[in-house]
Amino acid sequence: MDVIPSIDVLQGNAVRLTGGQFALLTKYGPPEEVLDGLELERGSRLHVVDLEASRSGRPVETEIVRRLARRDLRLQVGGGIRSLRDARAWLDCGAERIVVGTAAAESPDFLQQLVDTFGVDRIIPAVDVRDGEVRVEGWQRGASESITTILRRLQALDIREILATDIRSDGALRGPSFALYRQLRAMTPLRVIASGGVASVHDIVSLSRHANVSGCVIGKALLDKRITLAEANARVATPNAIPERVIPCLDVRDGRVVKGTNFGNLRDSGDPIECAIRYEKEGADELVLLDVSATDEGRRTALETVRRVAESIFIPLTVGGGVRSVSDFRALLRAGADRVAINTAAIANPQLIADCAREFGAQAVVLSCDVKGRDAIVRSGKESTGIDAVDWCKRAEALGAGEILLTSVDRDGTNAGFDLELLRAVSGSVKIGVIASGGAGRLEDFRDAIETGGARAVLAASLFHERRLAIGDLKAFLAREGIPVR
Repeated sequence: MDVIPSIDVLQGNAVRLTGGQFALLTKYGPPEEVLDGLELERGSRLHVVDLEASRSGRPVETEIVRRLARRDLRLQVGGGIRSLRDARAWLDCGAERIVVGTAAAESPDFLQQLVDTFGVDRIIPAVDVRDGEVRVEGWQRGASESITTILRRLQALDIREILATDIRSDGALRGPSFALYRQLRAMTPLRVIASGGVASVHDIVSLSRHANVSGCVIGKALLDKRITLAEANARVATPNAIPERVIPCLDVRDGRVVKGTNFGNLRDSGDPIECAIRYEKEGADELVLLDVSATDEGRRTALETVRRVAESIFIPLTVGGGVRSVSDFRALLRAGADRVAINTAAIANPQLIADCAREFGAQAVVLSCDVKGRDAIVRSGKESTGIDAVDWCKRAEALGAGEILLTSVDRDGTNAGFDLELLRAVSGSVKIGVIASGGAGRLEDFRDAIETGGARAVLAASLFHERRLAIGDLKAFLAREGIPVR
């Protein structure tokens, strides 16, 4: 997948709109200076939109495009193409390809002329969508025909690639519209250059896993220095290098597995040894065991239960609950845990994270962050700290935590889906992996947690305990969706 930096040009400046609204505009300065800051290599592909041309119907910023072309960049330029003369104007300025939106949606005869005159490989039709409707004339009005009709017409012209933008995602930094690209995959064999919403490298990796996505246009995230081109290109080169993990969770109380809703109304869900053995056989990548009453009752995690579970399985085991000191951490590792999760004690004494990371390695330290609203919660969901969860996760990473187990108390046990906004906020703020926890109810929830939320692992309890979902079926679904699993 090509990573394509993008600049919108208006009145001589590089700018970005939010949601396609000219009233929500951010200026970044002269385009050449902006590109210098992006460190674009010669021969790179660059997407340029003349915003005033999109509204007025005629090319405006031709001199800027001409100067950019002299930088030995492969330009694809859009805006104001309503005639062969307009198209030729951009190509004469040095554009390699032209992007046509209104013409692609509303003028089939003109589009045919463009293809016949300049060749199909120099034309990129833009399909700009808001709430299922194709928008034209700078996104100012709806097209007269449906997206299905427009796509069929493009196929008939032997067009091979389109630029597809979800207007509501554009410039919002809230993630690409993966649903739109899945919809297009079902509707047409056309390759898609995805545009709009990219905020992190993980968004780019998720896009690259879509078989029909051939390119990704990135604007605001680059201009705001959220990501770099070098980092994006490196990750796209190996998008499946590290498979995602599926993790069952055993909440244990008095030697029995329990499960409730919003951390309350606990009900018995079986013997921890039997559950652990079953999940390993079903293909679990890891197991999390949380003693949900240890902290609340002021005692250590039940070491004998940990020991028996660890002896019964070969997959990695993460254990949490009641860890107050380095010696508690050490005791759990000696009982068979591979990693230890810390929550309440870490907030009371953040230095505990650093001490454990220094003695046992960051890979052994998991921050267990329970969240209600956006506040970090302790004592098994009973006490709010008033600490912002995103800020706390960032601090824990700096102290040496190797991964974050992020649980939405509001979603816990509800089967209403993971809190994607919370996941994105945390995963976009840290470099370490995030385990999504709380709310899984459907196969699609797990996909969305990884694809949209940026999670590197997905955790569930009641779905697996009650046999409403098998781990093997979940992994097969994720693989079909292009998400690598072990």
